[in-house]
Amino acid sequence: MAQSQIYVGLEIGTSKTCMVVGEVRPDASASIIGVGEIRSAGVRKGEVYNRGMALQCVRDALDRAQDNANVDIVNVYLSVTGDHIYGETNMGSYRLPDDETIIEEEHVNAACEKADHLEIAPDRFIFNRERGGFSIDGREPVRYPEGLTGRTLDVKCHLIHGISTRLQDSLCCVREVPLEVGNLVFAPLATAQMVLDRRQKEAGALLIDIGAGTSDFICYKNGEIAASGCIPAGGNTINHDIVTITRRVSNEAAEALKCTEGNAFGDVQDRSLAQYHTDLGLHDVAIPRGELNRIIRDRLADILVRIKNRIPNELWHNGGLEVYFSGGTSLMRGLEPLATHIFNVPVHQPAPQSEQDVPSYLADPRYCTPIGLIRYAQKYEDDLSREEGGSWLDWLRRLFFHSK
Repeated sequence: MAQSQIYVGLEIGTSKTCMVVGEVRPDASASIIGVGEIRSAGVRKGEVYNRGMALQCVRDALDRAQDNANVDIVNVYLSVTGDHIYGETNMGSYRLPDDETIIEEEHVNAACEKADHLEIAPDRFIFNRERGGFSIDGREPVRYPEGLTGRTLDVKCHLIHGISTRLQDSLCCVREVPLEVGNLVFAPLATAQMVLDRRQKEAGALLIDIGAGTSDFICYKNGEIAASGCIPAGGNTINHDIVTITRRVSNEAAEALKCTEGNAFGDVQDRSLAQYHTDLGLHDVAIPRGELNRIIRDRLADILVRIKNRIPNELWHNGGLEVYFSGGTSLMRGLEPLATHIFNVPVHQPAPQSEQDVPSYLADPRYCTPIGLIRYAQKYEDDLSREEGGSWLDWLRRLFFHSK
């Protein structure tokens, strides 16, 4: 009898280090059986800058996750982000020999091999390959072309690559725990597994995950990835702006004012005071609400415009594209009307979280990435076995010795 499979997703984020344990049953249904969450240290803009501090956070998250799930964890899927990570779409084309018209597996492999090859700098490493559908003689894409007839087979592949040494910082931190890494996963690729369904990907969806240190995005059209990337700014950047511009609040006060008093599409002329009170009533601060709104609006607008400029123009002009948000900063008041103004397409902002004793991780946009890693692992667990020898050890060797 088939047994359930345990998958573990790990996000070493700017604000939190979160490990999620999922159980996938033989019928492909999944449930979350454990979560370990720790406030991050040693991480800036989604990247490790102090290995010792980040390592301790991973160990603490591991202990909590194992206790909650009552399982021993040895392997994780690790999400990564950073402004050095880029996604590019490459086309692979293969023309069948003149005496052949029926597409075989070898023809498919030949087209995929060409699509998988992308000229990149020697210090960069391709760690995610997401293939789209196959087009036969220019016809509508199909998922499985074997057995069909045609002369030319085309396939698109979205290749995600980053600087090897910067990817290794997170990877080495996890291996030192020690844990095995089943795969590195670009964060929005995992998030999309949680937020977007097949229909939305087919119709056209731009997913923007605004976290504490970065704003990751991934765009789908016709079920295929059209663009992906990272903007090195997020909720903490807004806090920094508030501190820098007002010169009279702490980071703690800036975070509280942003979340409880700010509005990204609010009145910038509002002269009423937004107030922050400490527990002891000391160092209380107040700033004009309009000034707070303007600071938040300007930073979020800058992030959204930068993302908009990274999306192919034809996707905006041809219609059908909709915008979806996730991440902690996606709960910001006024984000939906601001994004609607900038993108001029339908926008979907997560609902505010209700106060409750037991956290609902599945409904909380702050946990979409680590939970999405479970679905990513469930769907793509056999990818490595189909590529270049296949084992996770081979994959690690290719990363660590890529630039040598």
